[in-house]
Amino acid sequence: MEDVLVSSLEEVLENVKQFNKDLQHETDIVQQLTQFKHWYYISDLQAFGPSKYIGYKDMNTIKYARGKGKTGIDTEKVLKQWFVKLPKESIRSQELMSELEKLLEQHGKKVRRDAVIHVLKEEGGMK
Repeated sequence: MEDVLVSSLEEVLENVKQFNKDLQHETDIVQQLTQFKHWYYISDLQAFGPSKYIGYKDMNTIKYARGKGKTGIDTEKVLKQWFVKLPKESIRSQELMSELEKLLEQHGKKVRRDAVIHVLKEEGGMK
């Protein structure tokens, strides 16, 4: 079955919720946390989701299948419509990176050194 990219922000939000449920239930996705480079933060949900997971329709850990056949290049393109990448040196980026580190630490994982954070465009105003 072909993986289909998300076509609405609602689908992205559902995927972020599902990703965080999968984390809480300690599904297989926990083993892959250190692999994700592009993290998306939704302040309404106060939750993160990685690009390669949240960029495909109706995602869950089983469907994610350790990223098999999925590429961040495709998801980055589609997520760009709604999100903006924060400059690493921005205060907002550093605050969110700290939050992300805490989240991953709960699962005994570390954030990739080259990880970047994206936020919704309407929140992307530089601080």
